[in-house]
This record gives sequence, C-alpha cells and structure tokens, in this order.
Amino acid sequence: MVKKDDKHLANRSSFANLSRKKKQQKIIFGILAVVLGVGLVGSSMFWAFGDNDISFKGKAADVQQTSTVDQKIADLEAQLMEDKGNTALMDQLAKLYRDGGQSQKAVDTYVKALKIKPGDVDMHKELGVTYFLIGDYDKATAQMQQALELKPDDAYAHYYAGQFYGFRSDEGRDALKGIEELEKFISLRKEGSDVEKAKQYIKELQAGRN
Repeated sequence: MVKKDDKHLANRSSFANLSRKKKQQKIIFGILAVVLGVGLVGSSMFWAFGDNDISFKGKAADVQQTSTVDQKIADLEAQLMEDKGNTALMDQLAKLYRDGGQSQKAVDTYVKALKIKPGDVDMHKELGVTYFLIGDYDKATAQMQQALELKPDDAYAHYYAGQFYGFRSDEGRDALKGIEELEKFISLRKEGSDVEKAKQYIKELQAGRN
C-alpha cells in the first residue's frame, strides 16, 4: 500500500438471519482492512458484532490492545486541548475512538473536524465508514456522495459507496447502484487485490438479484 489513497482501503436477498451477520462481518472486515490496516481490526470487529468464539488468549490480547489505545486517546485529547482547531489531530483521534469501539465519539470528532475543513475528502470517507459500522446507512452513503462531489475520480469513494448501496441491510439497499459504483472503482483502479474483491462483490450482488 504505497499510495495515500490505499490507506482508505467489504446477503443476498435476506438480511435477517445468521448468514446475513456472517456476510456483514466479511464486508466490514474488508472495509476495516483497507481503512485501518492490520493493527486494530480485531477489537473493532469484536466490539461491533460480539463474536463469542474468540479464545481467551485473543481476549487477553484485546485487553492489552485496548489499554494501548486508551493511552493514545488520552495523549491526543490532551494535545487537542492545546490546539483545538488541529484537524489532523482530530482525524487521528477519531480513528482511535473507532478502533476502541467508541464509534459515536469518532462520528462527533469527524463532524467537528469537517466543520473546520469541509473539503477534506479523506475525512468524508472515514466518517462514511464510521457511519456504516454503526448501521447509519443513509449518512454513510451521503458522506461518500459528498466525497465524490469533491473528487469524482476518487476510486475508493466509489468502492465504499458500492458496498454501502449494495450490502446495506435496510430498505435503502440498491444492488444496481452498488454494482454501478463498484464497476466505476474497477475502471479507475484497474488492478489489485481490492479490484478482485470488487469483482466478487459484483458477482454476489448480481446473484442476489436472480
């Protein structure tokens, strides 16, 4: 992952049973792997979905990891007390809130930062992902659309939008729109592991419409 954009690198007809939950986990793992990298994905996922199959060893690691995240959060909060308008610090803090399972605090921090810097495409994408993780799908898709208004050729805004439209679990689900956005991502990105994932998502969306 060399390019900056790479850092912002996921069912069928029924979304009401265990298979839906597993599918959503797969999608969100894909999103978080792109957005957060390999460092703190586990704690965010297990907080969001309450996976009861985690081993004791895994839980112990999560506790230690949470302690580290909490210390980083405290440090950033202290820095922001001295530099209240620093949107870069807000962005870092919001990511840590999200990693630590404090998604509403992450949302509030991103909203505050975007009031100061409304043209920040990356923060619109990050906020959109955060909304998606807490199930606020309308706001998630709205943030991706704002990102695309600011930067129409942002590949990963299309990537996220495609997943948000195609795999949301409410009446706003739009498989055709999801496919359209994912195809746009593929045309912009052309190759890579996320392109292959997008192709698989498209197949799943197409199959779900049959």
